[in-house]
Formats: sequence, C-alpha cells, structure tokens
Amino acid sequence: MKRKISLSIILLAAMIFIGCTSSQNGKAPRNTLATPEETVTAYCDLDAKGTRLTSETWSKVLPYIAWTEEAGWDRTIVIEGFKIARSQKQSDTASTITVEYQVLGTVSGDYAQTRKTETVPFTVKKTKDGWKIASPDFMPPHVLLIPMVKHLEGTKNLELARKVQDAP
Repeated sequence: MKRKISLSIILLAAMIFIGCTSSQNGKAPRNTLATPEETVTAYCDLDAKGTRLTSETWSKVLPYIAWTEEAGWDRTIVIEGFKIARSQKQSDTASTITVEYQVLGTVSGDYAQTRKTETVPFTVKKTKDGWKIASPDFMPPHVLLIPMVKHLEGTKNLELARKVQDAP
C-alpha cells in the first residue's frame, strides 16, 4: 500500500513538473498592460532596442502581438526615435494607435541614409490574452542607432557598423 502511494506521489509530482516547465502549448503569452497605447509603446520600445533582430530575443514581443512567428528580415530601419502620434478608439475592443518614427536610414546589405518621418498605424484588438497588435504584422524592425551598431558589431559586420554610426 505504501509503495502504491509513493508511486502515485512520484507520478503526480512528475506531471506537475512537466506541466510547469513545458511551453505554453503554442499559446501566446498574456499581455497584462491596461491599454492599447501601453501595448504599442511596449512593442515599439522592444523593437527600438533591437529585440526583433535575432531569433534568440524576438519572442519578448510575443505578449504584445497577435501572430506567433516572425519573418526573417533582410532590411532594418534605423531610427532616431518614435512617438505615439494619435490614438483612435474604434470600439471597446479595437483601437488604432499611430506611431511616428524619426527615420535615419535603412540597412539592407548596405546603409542608405534617408532622414524622414514614417507614420505607421497599429491596429490593436482586445483578446482573451489582453490587448494584441493585429497589424502591421509584416513590418521590418525599427531600431535605434546604438543598438543597431552593436548588433552589426556582434555579427562581425564592422564596416557596415561604422557606416551606420558615422552617418548621422
């Protein structure tokens, strides 16, 4: 009898351990931020720091997006900064948050300096997992200058890192 109880306890403990350490079974993490504006700001902050540049770190944006896979990018937008320009509520479960990026240039094989303001509307929807960005779901990373240079240096692309750093 004691042996059956011990075996049952071991099996139960193993099941609990496996359940706690397994992935979320394909489910995106929950977003605990209260508003669409906070969600877009958190996403843009992570993007600006270069989070979406590598497969090791891009998953940090998962709580804020409706899609579960990220495309491989052959182009990155280098930015000086961004700001929330406008917030428009469509309903209790949908908003459009417009972000203005101050663009310095584009890295795509080489660096092309193109100072401009880029306006991007983000569609945000309330789901059972919190507010999620539904679109744009196919937008290249928008990365601040210093994180972009560090990323290029980390990939041993020193010549391109110098071009980006010296351009502004």
